[in-house]
Amino acid sequence: MSASVGVVTGGTRGIGLTIADRLLQRGYSVAITYKENEESARSAENYLNDRKAAGRRVLILKGDAGDPDSVIEHHRAVRDQLGPVTVLVNNAGIMPAKSFEEVSVQEWNETIRINLSGAFYWCREVIPDMKEMNFGRIVNISSIAARGGGVIGPHYAASKAGMLGLTRYAARDLGKHGITVNAIAPAFIEDAGIFTEWSDEKKADLRAKIFVARLGTSSDVARAFEYLLDSPFVTGVALDVNGGAFMI
Repeated sequence: MSASVGVVTGGTRGIGLTIADRLLQRGYSVAITYKENEESARSAENYLNDRKAAGRRVLILKGDAGDPDSVIEHHRAVRDQLGPVTVLVNNAGIMPAKSFEEVSVQEWNETIRINLSGAFYWCREVIPDMKEMNFGRIVNISSIAARGGGVIGPHYAASKAGMLGLTRYAARDLGKHGITVNAIAPAFIEDAGIFTEWSDEKKADLRAKIFVARLGTSSDVARAFEYLLDSPFVTGVALDVNGGAFMI
């Protein structure tokens, strides 16, 4: 297997940044993507560069994760500058909170395009090299919304449920090549997504939905990611990280 290279889409904040950091601590070179928040990108770049291992690199790539041409360009840059991708984390996503009646056709299409199609585009790019190496880890960041609808809206729930179908198909198709494909379905992660902007009162409502004494953090999701990274006999699963809000 070649040198370890990880890609984390939407990796400048929250869950994505925490996972990128964990990869760096394990000696990976890491590429993270972002769409438009320059301040967040520069902050993430400085943070990760301060924490990378000797000889490892951090690559920050700006572009739309839901645009296939942008993904092709990003993958080419990663391959040229870091090497073939061994770990892919499809984390990029948007979560505009809207009810059924409020969601426009444009918002529906945009959410599916970025959250679900972007994951497919990245998988399509990295799989040939993973097959060649006979090794790969793909982790798709889904959501409790894929299980029980969630609190964001139908567009978000549908996009995250689609990621579970993508995960299962890919796991079945790619296992013989040494590639595992899994999903993580977080819920109520207070330092990620829209929950960072919620009031204490709204967060109290979230706590009422779970069985542990606190909301989740990005570190909780990163622990689940590391388990999947280290588990060659685990594939096709959706690992729930939700404080008991959803139980099979």
